[in-house]
Amino acid sequence: MKLKKFKLTEREKEKLKTELDRVKYDPNGHCQYINDLRMIGMQYLPLRILSFLVKQKASLCPEPYFTIENLPIDDEVISVPLGCEAEEERHNFKSGNISENLLIAISSIIGEPYSISFEGNQIVNNLIPSIAAKDDFTGLGSEVELDFHIENAALKYLSTSNYSPQGLLLTGVNSDPDGPGTLVANGKAALDLLDADSRRILSEKRFILKVPYRWREALNGLAETEKVSVIIEDGEYPDLAVAFYSDIITPCDEYAKLALEKFHKKVKEISIRLEINPGTLVYVDNRFGLHSRESFTPHFDNKGRAKRWIQRTFITPSLWNHRNLARSKHRVFNPGQQVSAS
Repeated sequence: MKLKKFKLTEREKEKLKTELDRVKYDPNGHCQYINDLRMIGMQYLPLRILSFLVKQKASLCPEPYFTIENLPIDDEVISVPLGCEAEEERHNFKSGNISENLLIAISSIIGEPYSISFEGNQIVNNLIPSIAAKDDFTGLGSEVELDFHIENAALKYLSTSNYSPQGLLLTGVNSDPDGPGTLVANGKAALDLLDADSRRILSEKRFILKVPYRWREALNGLAETEKVSVIIEDGEYPDLAVAFYSDIITPCDEYAKLALEKFHKKVKEISIRLEINPGTLVYVDNRFGLHSRESFTPHFDNKGRAKRWIQRTFITPSLWNHRNLARSKHRVFNPGQQVSAS
């Protein structure tokens, strides 16, 4: 499948870097900080990219994924954070905040950037392999394959407010020479390769999705959905809720199991492998774009610090759906608590 790819010229990169470097990173994500970076993006991104991002925001004909390359990076990565060090800002890990500001500038043109407290208590999350979490099916894991999925798929069903992000934006900060590939797949294209019966079955309430463990407290202890469909809304741009890793999704009958297996096979067949290195940005539309991460053996130094460092932010059309969640910071929501709208 085709990948929409953009690349900055050296002149465009340097102009953008100069402007991003003027803005101090705000881990809370206050409105002024977001607005400052949105304006920089609108003014200093080349028109070919800006026009595309505005079109993606409109969502009339969105891409399932895209990349932007030759982006500005920080001059030096001094060290990779260990545990929560980056959140607590105990050390200076790199020479500036170009990568964070870049994520916010671009995400704020597509929608509204935000974070969830247990993903990292800043507007920008750090995805860094951990020795303790090597077997986890999360961005901190490494030894297990994180198979194709929609991020927080079950959350599309379990509340009057959809807490699942519209999209994910990722960029590389530091590379591991033997790091994993990130795979993306167009869910719409995979569905189009299925027979009519399989597609119909995927549209019927014949599947159960497990709720992400850390979200269960916010949803009154609910551990799984009722019977739901994998395809929430079918059509030219389907809305999907599916995850193929671990035991997140359970088909409720043999026909559902067979249809899901066929879909999984087609997703893998059409997938594209990417490497998220410094200077590269990857966007995945979480409505019908699926993503995966290969298993790998990360490199660590003698203090347990990994080589691989990826940063990410979530994007939503507006923060309205999150209005009844408590906030640990301005745009960092805490699903463990609910508050009344003020």
